[in-house]
Amino acid sequence: MKKAIKIFILAGIVFFGVSKIQAQTETRGEVSDQEFIIRKDRVLTLPTQPRAYEKLPILPQPKGLEDFQYTINRYGLNIRPLSLETTAAQKVYRKDRRDLYPGYVKAGYGNFASPLFEARYMATEVDQFNFSAQLNHQSFGEGPLGGEESKESHSHAGFDGSYYTDLVEIFGGLHWNQDGYSFYGFDPEEFEAADFQTPDNVFNTISIHGGVRDIEKVGPLSYEAKVGFRNFEDSYEAKESDIMFGGNVKYRLNDDWTIKTGLNFSGTNVENLNYSASRNFFSIRPSVEFRYGDFDFEAGINIISENDSIQDKSSDFRIFPALKAHYQFAEEFGFFAEFSGDVNRQTYHSFVSENPFLGPIDRILNTVNNYHLEGGIQGQFNEVFNYMGSVNVDRFNQLYFFVNSANEMSQFDIIYDDKSTVISIQGEVGLKISDTYQLGSEINLFQYSLNEVSEAWHRPVWEVSINNQIRPIESLLIQANLNFMGGVKARGMMLEESNAINVITLPTIADLQLQADFAITERFSVFAQGNNIFNGSNARWLMYPVRGIQLVGGLSYKF
Repeated sequence: MKKAIKIFILAGIVFFGVSKIQAQTETRGEVSDQEFIIRKDRVLTLPTQPRAYEKLPILPQPKGLEDFQYTINRYGLNIRPLSLETTAAQKVYRKDRRDLYPGYVKAGYGNFASPLFEARYMATEVDQFNFSAQLNHQSFGEGPLGGEESKESHSHAGFDGSYYTDLVEIFGGLHWNQDGYSFYGFDPEEFEAADFQTPDNVFNTISIHGGVRDIEKVGPLSYEAKVGFRNFEDSYEAKESDIMFGGNVKYRLNDDWTIKTGLNFSGTNVENLNYSASRNFFSIRPSVEFRYGDFDFEAGINIISENDSIQDKSSDFRIFPALKAHYQFAEEFGFFAEFSGDVNRQTYHSFVSENPFLGPIDRILNTVNNYHLEGGIQGQFNEVFNYMGSVNVDRFNQLYFFVNSANEMSQFDIIYDDKSTVISIQGEVGLKISDTYQLGSEINLFQYSLNEVSEAWHRPVWEVSINNQIRPIESLLIQANLNFMGGVKARGMMLEESNAINVITLPTIADLQLQADFAITERFSVFAQGNNIFNGSNARWLMYPVRGIQLVGGLSYKF
């Protein structure tokens, strides 16, 4: 009942309000019927509130922010006040030894009356002009036979300099060499004669050279041009003057292609007791290099012109191929090959440099290498162990041999073979264990096929060399080198019974060389060296045994 009364009252209020509003807007006195619907079951809802508007929970207050109380106790110490002194800062700059000590002097003395002296000095400051000078002397006042009758001496003095501009280097040098030998290749019984005296031969060589080359080696174009002069004389009226000029140019098209060429000319005048000639040698060697990944290839030609007087010679002009290839599969293994030809220039100076007991000769010929075939393998392991092996086949014209003179056995002549084939096998093995130990070894085997010459006179059949370098401590360096040579045959006197040549096989050469250098200070060092430790005769040339055990010791100083 109460609920119905409330509804009735609410309806009356609404009706009265509406009627009053209409009465204000409509025409005075107009009455219209109205209908109202009131729903009591309507439900009012609000949208769901997003979680972003939820209030953050209240976290518990950490205990670490609470207040703490500390008790401070004071202790008195009787300490003197700290006194600070200012000092200049010092820094040690480690320089290269060459920069620290541009000068070097070495002096010593040994048995066989053998003084040793060496001095050199070079500019170390970076400047437009750089130079170096050196002086060396070693002599043996006594030899293996007859004491002073088999003496030997060697002296050298030289100067080299370079002047640098922004683009090029201008270089040059002057060198003088004097080498003295005695022709002691006689029967030892002859040395017992009171008036016996061996003839001496002294070689004097003066050489001068100069040229220009580019400084920027990494650019597309690099070049070098050089001129030189050498004069050689001995004690037996042998004279030889040599004028040389040449150069090379290299142009890099890109990282894979390179074009290069070389040019050389030599004009030689030689005079001897029985020989006088003017010899010219000219060569041009253009080539192209190509690189594709790990494959390197070079193709070119060798153009040679030389005027040596040879019987039935068709022309002074020769052309040879020059082909080289190299492919490295990996660091541990790779192969290389070559097919080429060339002319090896020979002079009287080159002959006596190989055999100082050469006597007067009647002609000098270049060695023509008609073809050179080579194939081999090489590689290394972790930069510690390296190896190389190859097989070579060479065909020569005018291959030279040294033989004892039929008139004077203590002197040598040169004979030539018109057609020779030489097959050689080469092998190299190296080992490096940091700076403590280094090993380098090499073996060479030779087989000769000759036409006019009966034997490969004074040429070895096999050679072996083993070089060791040991540094047990920083201040001590030890070197031990072993050299072996065998199969050397020499031409002896003609046998009267059979009128045949006496073939003499020289004993195997076995030479052990030892050298030790000990640094007392950074400037002072002591050294000791010995040659032919096995005390063998080691005759490289027939009738010429070498000195026995040679010992030399001394001091060296850097400044």
